Amino acid sequence: MNEFSLLSRNFVLVCLSGFLYFGSFYLLLPTIPQFVAELGGTTSQIGIVVGIFTMASVILRPYFGKQADGYGRKKMMLLGAGFFSLLFVLYGQIQQVVPLYALRTFHGIAHGCYLAAAFAYVADLAPHNRRGEVMGVYGVANVVAMALFPAWGTMIIATTHDFSQLFLYSFLTAAAGFLATCFIDEIRPEAGNKQTISIWAVARQKAVMVASMTFFAAATLYGAIITFLPVYAPKQGIVNFGVFFTTYAIFTLISRVLAGKLSDRYGRRKVILPFLALLAIAAFLLPFLESVEMLIIIAGFFGLGFGAFMPALNAFVVDRTLPHERASALAFFTSFMDIGITTGAVILGIVGEYWGYGIMYGVGGCIICLGFIGFSLGSKEAQRNI
Repeated sequence: MNEFSLLSRNFVLVCLSGFLYFGSFYLLLPTIPQFVAELGGTTSQIGIVVGIFTMASVILRPYFGKQADGYGRKKMMLLGAGFFSLLFVLYGQIQQVVPLYALRTFHGIAHGCYLAAAFAYVADLAPHNRRGEVMGVYGVANVVAMALFPAWGTMIIATTHDFSQLFLYSFLTAAAGFLATCFIDEIRPEAGNKQTISIWAVARQKAVMVASMTFFAAATLYGAIITFLPVYAPKQGIVNFGVFFTTYAIFTLISRVLAGKLSDRYGRRKVILPFLALLAIAAFLLPFLESVEMLIIIAGFFGLGFGAFMPALNAFVVDRTLPHERASALAFFTSFMDIGITTGAVILGIVGEYWGYGIMYGVGGCIICLGFIGFSLGSKEAQRNI
């Protein structure tokens, strides 16, 4: 482990796998609502199609984490990535909305399987003294995919209006990710530790629960910003709000790498807490949004904050769980990203509808403050695992 290199074959391949896997996911992310509309679906049916994917992934992800702890990371990554790629073939056969519900459910299950094992694989590769750095660099694969593939998917539909072509490219991208996964080495669970601890016993550990609640707070704000900024910014007289997402991506890339290293050197808490505070500042500035310049500043704060605290919080969970608990703990923990985004879009959306978007983002900032307080009070126990 002390000889680990960011250019090692396994790490390069797992990053390539992640980039291609998330790329296939992001190709559909902005276009699946259009596909539902093409099938004659209503607004509520669009919501069901999007939400059922997330629900299936969240519910079963801890189970797949348990299996990855018991049977190996690579096996579960291959299972998830394999089914995820093959299911793209079926999208072109869908002629009505209702069958799409079943397909999206199975797709969400495959998604949960891959994610549960992939995060644990990276955590296993990383030496303790570089864990934040390594997990931060791995997260860059996701961010770069998010910056590139949604635009590609949108362009395909805008220029060709051919969903079969979109599904083909999604399948090929996911299949390439599966192929990259085939060439990584398996990381096997320690002998004698297979399936000796329940998922819920891992989830009830104080460190895992504290980190999950903190992640939930940040993801709730993330969900509210990503969902409603395209509506809120034009109301504030800012038509070119796309600069927010560009600025956010740039600062996220920077902070993912640098903050991971800082957390290795100075400790997780000393990185997580200040960058959580930066998220709160971004939220409290949003009600006062009046110009593109302010939007860029808010996006910078938000990108720095979210990009920095995520790898440090991931490393915090790994630090405080044992190797044979790792995939279960990370699967439970990362599911709160999806739960938080959904909460931000639905619950804070109701706040925005009745009391205005300014109040909504103020409430989001207060939720971050609660996460800050909860983490500062609940994260002081000694680390269990090196």
